[in-house]
Amino acid sequence: MIRVNLLPQRVSRRQEAVRQELILAGIGAVLLVVVLGGLHVAHAARVNAVRAKNAEISADIERKKEIVAEVDDMEKLKAEYERKLSVIRKLKANKTGPVHMLDELSQATPEKLQLLNLSEKGGRVELTGIAVSNEVISQFLSNLEQSTYFEDVYLNAIDQTEKEGVKLKNFSITARLVVPGGDRPPSDGAGADAKKKK
Repeated sequence: MIRVNLLPQRVSRRQEAVRQELILAGIGAVLLVVVLGGLHVAHAARVNAVRAKNAEISADIERKKEIVAEVDDMEKLKAEYERKLSVIRKLKANKTGPVHMLDELSQATPEKLQLLNLSEKGGRVELTGIAVSNEVISQFLSNLEQSTYFEDVYLNAIDQTEKEGVKLKNFSITARLVVPGGDRPPSDGAGADAKKKK
């Protein structure tokens, strides 16, 4: 009888199957490493692109902050120059104001009226004088009200007087001096009280 020993063939088939499984597992592992490596490289590239974009945006923000700071400095300088120009204009107006006020008074004074006293304090002007009639005083008041240098013009009092046999009218007037381009002094209630007395 012939005997065949099949044991080594079975062992070699098992070894072959194990070898093939190991080869497939190795190939799978290599493919997995390649895929994971590719994903890592792609992710790293994306992260680098985002970082570069962030750096560009940050640089742009810094440039814009510098521009805003320059604009703020220019606005401050402009405001300072405007304030200085305003002060210069007011000083100029206040310097020429009294001369113009006297000129306005001269033009507003009718022929038959004479000013005896003029005082100005804090923008409040007080005038006293004499006139030949109430109509002349009324004309003087109207002329003062039309002037750009006087506001709140009020007649305080009129008294009858006689000088060298001629009957005259003593009068007292208050007004608020307004210098165009200069400071406007605050209005007080004295003029309104005077108007009530009138």
